[in-house]
Amino acid sequence: MKKFYLLILLSSFVVASFAQQLRLGVTLSGGGALGFAHIGALQALEEYGLHPQFVSGTSMGAVVGSFYAAGYTPQQILVMTQQEKMYKKSKLIKVMPHSAATGLSTHNALRTVLKKYIPSDDFDSLPKRFFCCATDLTNGKAAYFGHGKRMSEYVVASASIPGVFDAVTIDSINYVDGGALNNIPAQPIRPLCDVVIGVNVDTYDQGMRLTGPISVLNKTVKVVLANNAKQGANMCDFLISIPHNKKISSFSFGRYKDIYMNGYITVKKYIEEHPEILKYADRREQAPAEIPVSAQPQN
Repeated sequence: MKKFYLLILLSSFVVASFAQQLRLGVTLSGGGALGFAHIGALQALEEYGLHPQFVSGTSMGAVVGSFYAAGYTPQQILVMTQQEKMYKKSKLIKVMPHSAATGLSTHNALRTVLKKYIPSDDFDSLPKRFFCCATDLTNGKAAYFGHGKRMSEYVVASASIPGVFDAVTIDSINYVDGGALNNIPAQPIRPLCDVVIGVNVDTYDQGMRLTGPISVLNKTVKVVLANNAKQGANMCDFLISIPHNKKISSFSFGRYKDIYMNGYITVKKYIEEHPEILKYADRREQAPAEIPVSAQPQN
């Protein structure tokens, strides 16, 4: 009988140790305004006890991921978006002549918010391990950053849409949006994690109709993103794709509430349909968060 109880005790210890030591990661895709869905996605993951300690992201995924890795809850990130008016294109994009312009606008608004909320500006100071991906134009390759100072500059580089925002020069190397070469950057966290969850907010729509030059350009970009994301997507143990209303695009910043809720609802549905993911949930108790009235979807 003593041996039986000892075996039960040992089994419980092994299970508890496994849960405690499990290294869970999340990788967040780029997608412009569609990236607001990442906030809702993280909210849903946490409500089911899935608390990633490793985070990687490209473009808008890097922006949301940096705040999450800094210790802000998804709810706090949503409130931050509202308070800082990061959903207004006029706030983010200011078309004006400036010296050495390599884009229509600087990314100073994002820089200011990053430094305000993450004043250490240091990857190594974050509670969670965080990596962002940017496209190295000088050497023609995807580059990953996760250590040292000037974190805000690397996040800004990761989110610098070519032609829209200035290229970012760091140590004589020019960088633009990481989505140009890798839209699901699981590579830097895969070796560090037991389980990686990928969230892709910019999925390819095969049925997108060609109605003119702009639609051709948009579909071409979608094809590029879909193909450069394949390697990272294949590294994920779970890949959650967030579909969007056809009237919502990467520049629909004003629809951030709807996009946020879409990410939240989609991930909750995914978890309910894939209960095996809950094997990796921890045991901390967390009731479903109440969505702020100010964040309710627009009619």
